[in-house]
Amino acid sequence: FAPNLQLIDSHTEPDNKNCSMFSYQVKLDLSVYSDNYSVGCDCSTIEISIKFKWDASLDTFDDPFTEEQLDIPSFVCPTKSAKDTLGQITAYASAQLGSQYCTHAFSVLVVWDTAHIIRWDQEGTLVMTPIKYGEDQTLAKFFSRY
Repeated sequence: FAPNLQLIDSHTEPDNKNCSMFSYQVKLDLSVYSDNYSVGCDCSTIEISIKFKWDASLDTFDDPFTEEQLDIPSFVCPTKSAKDTLGQITAYASAQLGSQYCTHAFSVLVVWDTAHIIRWDQEGTLVMTPIKYGEDQTLAKFFSRY
């Protein structure tokens, strides 16, 4: 579904080249590159970052389109663990945008059986409605069109 992209397992290899001055390690679960020679995590050449969380309590985003959510002003979960996930993916997007000359960046947050495609730029962040990637082909279409 993504013949022009290379997905690299980088969860054990932090980006020490671009992010050595940070007080935390930038270790993406999957680093997506558009070349055939990248290894590990390199925020200066990455195309898309992918983060996996295996517990639903770590999901940063509520679905604002469910009936019980319509009266809630924010789709960001208010729990500490969800906010920690938001801080983590924001830090990773900041590392990517800070080390590349680009107008925007994409990332994907996968929480159990749901994925969120996220677009980051200087103005803010756009989060796509949740994708049940086992039932819906939207995530595969995103990668194939990227």
